[in-house]
Amino acid sequence: MRHLDTEQLTLLAFDEPSEQTTAAAHLTSCDTCRDEVAELRRLAGVVAHTRPLRALPPPPPRLWSAIAAQAGLAEAGTGTAAAPPRRTSDAAASPDAGSVPRGPVRPSDNRPPAAAGPARRRRGLAKLVLAAGVIAAVAAGAVAGVWWDRPPQPPAPTVLAAAALTAYGDTPASATGSADVVAGHRLRLHVAGLPAVDGYYEVWLIDPDTMKMFSVGTLGPGADGEFSLPANADLAAYRLVDVSAEHFDNNTAHSGDSLLRGLLT
Repeated sequence: MRHLDTEQLTLLAFDEPSEQTTAAAHLTSCDTCRDEVAELRRLAGVVAHTRPLRALPPPPPRLWSAIAAQAGLAEAGTGTAAAPPRRTSDAAASPDAGSVPRGPVRPSDNRPPAAAGPARRRRGLAKLVLAAGVIAAVAAGAVAGVWWDRPPQPPAPTVLAAAALTAYGDTPASATGSADVVAGHRLRLHVAGLPAVDGYYEVWLIDPDTMKMFSVGTLGPGADGEFSLPANADLAAYRLVDVSAEHFDNNTAHSGDSLLRGLLT
């Protein structure tokens, strides 16, 4: 049985049987050609999956050498792909080629030349499929490499002291919060469940022994706030964090209406 040539197999693999009706009919009775068409279709699928990765950085020069080596296309002991065989026409055109006989050249041991039969074609197709798989794997690795090469996120600042804030006075028990003093002399605050007020929320640090206090700043409508602390603030003394409800009355003193409190430790 005569098998299909490479062009016919390729057209069938890429679903172009309109001009290959006879070839398509051949597939129904030839397992060898049908398997080769299936391998070509798998190759097309691998290539299609690598299309979104075309915007990757250019690969290093050694990439093709590695692909060729894994696909069995490299010369033994070298890192470069084997050079294509010289065509007979090129040899005939060479000035020192002499008289070159036409037709296949027998090896020195007089063995008949190897025929490019179905098995040899299948090995070639298998190498192409393997090479495409290597390309896809390298491309996926390049994507992972780009991700891993991103600058690392700066480490979270060291927490020097922390307080759990709980409801104070008549504040509903569902109101909670937390406060952290972090490196850089900053206070980070998170609150939840604060009752609505007709003014605004203000954050204070209080010395529980003397009840002296100073304002850290106002807390906006969100659940989180971050405040710069005075460089000379003695946090060993001013260790009570207080969130109060204040009114728009031009009075900068504490209103006396504390909503949350907690001790820094």
